[in-house]
Amino acid sequence: MPQISFNLSSKVDVSDAENIARYVQVPAMQNGPLYRTMFPLSDTITETQRDEIIRWYADMLEDAFQDRWESFLKARSIDGTPVGFCGWTVIERNREQVEANNGQANEPPKKEKRKKTWIPEVIDIDGWSALSRALRMERDRVLKNLDNICRLTFMAVNPKYQRQGIGSAMMQRICEEIDQHGRYAYVLAAPDGVRLYTKFGFEIVGRVETPQGIITSMLRQQRQS
Repeated sequence: MPQISFNLSSKVDVSDAENIARYVQVPAMQNGPLYRTMFPLSDTITETQRDEIIRWYADMLEDAFQDRWESFLKARSIDGTPVGFCGWTVIERNREQVEANNGQANEPPKKEKRKKTWIPEVIDIDGWSALSRALRMERDRVLKNLDNICRLTFMAVNPKYQRQGIGSAMMQRICEEIDQHGRYAYVLAAPDGVRLYTKFGFEIVGRVETPQGIITSMLRQQRQS
């Protein structure tokens, strides 16, 4: 495949959600343990059911873009089609506690709890809930005694355009910011992502086994740029 030309942008909008879900998120996730656990019948679903799954992911992205609790980075081809996407959030426990104690807490607006009025009919709710609980426990285990952490919440490249430097370009941008602020970085990695994260200094600190494969817990130590 010819080398793709792409550019990175940190500007995302609600209008980007549908294309990111359709061209990046679902294609990149569909062979991973989390997606396979959530949608165990994914090999036999209809096109209508797949569109429903895409719409569901797009809805969640729209919520995230509106809340602004996370930072995002998208990679676009020359024609504007998204080919890569990542998201991350920063955890600064000590700073927030100090500001709160001094009466100077500058907290973001309270996040409204949006009630999902629908979920895809093919989702395995019990499997999804159990795996989410296991991933949360693993994350808490690793991060409980740490502070100033960048937690990667999502990293994906459309499979058609993988191994063309898109993932590395996004990670390079994120790691530059991480090191500028002297942060740890943490991710729960699907099997296909372990090699990329290792390249950027993440180390394996745990694993969550699922019937659909292993999700790897990875931590990058603090550095100074």
